[in-house]
Amino acid sequence: MWWDTHLHLDALGDDGPDLVADAVAVGVTHMVAVGVDPRRPATLVGPASSQHVPGLRVGFAVGLHPQELPAMNDDAVEEALDALDARVDDDRGCTVAVGEVGLDARRGIGTGVGVGDDGDALARQVRVMKRHLAVARRTGLPLVLHGVRRDGAMLQAIDDDVAAHGPLPPCLWHGYSGSRDTMRLAVARGLFISVGFMALDARARRLREAIPDIPVERLVLETDAPPLAPARIVDVAAAVAALRGVSVERLAETTSANAAALFPRLAALSSR
Repeated sequence: MWWDTHLHLDALGDDGPDLVADAVAVGVTHMVAVGVDPRRPATLVGPASSQHVPGLRVGFAVGLHPQELPAMNDDAVEEALDALDARVDDDRGCTVAVGEVGLDARRGIGTGVGVGDDGDALARQVRVMKRHLAVARRTGLPLVLHGVRRDGAMLQAIDDDVAAHGPLPPCLWHGYSGSRDTMRLAVARGLFISVGFMALDARARRLREAIPDIPVERLVLETDAPPLAPARIVDVAAAVAALRGVSVERLAETTSANAAALFPRLAALSSR
């Protein structure tokens, strides 16, 4: 019934298997487990036996999150990007996307302590993002994008890459929290829009104004767990359905179909 298109299984800790089982109990059938460094697994903490939950299909997104960059020198970044290439090339059917990767201006990630000059930090994030775009083009896998407080720079980086290399691969702007106007610009470039826990925050005025206008064929849902438990995808769905004036059942149908189209490799896993 539900696809959670973005969560971090490895960050759920020892309670992860139980939290995932709770999600299956409320109707989650597919999850995209997202990593933040290709050199580290994004699987549940615990023994191999805890990795399989009946009724659930899990695919993995492999990428280098901008939050990791401040602590990495250039050699470490290149090592991680080499690991990205190796992971997708050694795929055994479970790598379903590239990312997450993107641009982030939060203090300590894209500006301020530990990252040097702001312009240098942005340029570094853009370089890493474009490497991921190249991998997505080469493999045909969708790209999961992360954008916080750098919406214009994200769109510009996309435009520059398209001008240099041609049409985008399938792309998802995960955890979208921006304005209606930026959403429309992203959709015009072919991006899918994923809505997550920010839909539950009454203070997220720009997002809540944008949600009713996201084209129905471009909308998917996520928890980004943690901070939300995976089972709370139903709360995200209820909030989005109310803002769009549709039934939760209808939202489940359309967002699941959209997710299956965006992540065809994960959709295929369910038929094995």
